[in-house]
Amino acid sequence: MNYLPDDNSRYNDVDYWDERYKTEQSFDWLGCFSKFKHLLEKHVKQEDSILILGCGNSSMSGDMYSAGYRSITNIDYSSVCISTMGARYSHCPGMTWQQMDVRQLSFPEASFDVILEKATLDAIMVEEKSPWEVSPDTACFIHQALTEVQFKTDEG
Repeated sequence: MNYLPDDNSRYNDVDYWDERYKTEQSFDWLGCFSKFKHLLEKHVKQEDSILILGCGNSSMSGDMYSAGYRSITNIDYSSVCISTMGARYSHCPGMTWQQMDVRQLSFPEASFDVILEKATLDAIMVEEKSPWEVSPDTACFIHQALTEVQFKTDEG
């Protein structure tokens, strides 16, 4: 099945993602855990509290859990994704799944040691002509998301 939208602007549409997640089993944007393992092992401790933004149906969280990372919170704005992935990994204590907008994270300040993002912000920018000159609306969206992330880490 072809999951590419007819128009890139659909990447901004939660309905597109809900439909995609109803049938697609797994997809890893930018690469799977094995591509990032060497970086994670170097910079992220297994006992760290980790937030994964725009988790989608990636195997990243499950692979990280299998590698010993046990405190993983996954968020996505697709309820279909969160429901499916929560059921798939229900056997993993310490791994949670929540529907949430990256611009309005409902976690207390300094809740996480590490926040991972693999192309969530890219999906927000799909209608921009250049990643270096974005529209005021996109700039505002990204500013909101990054501000939220800043205050949710211990480093915030």
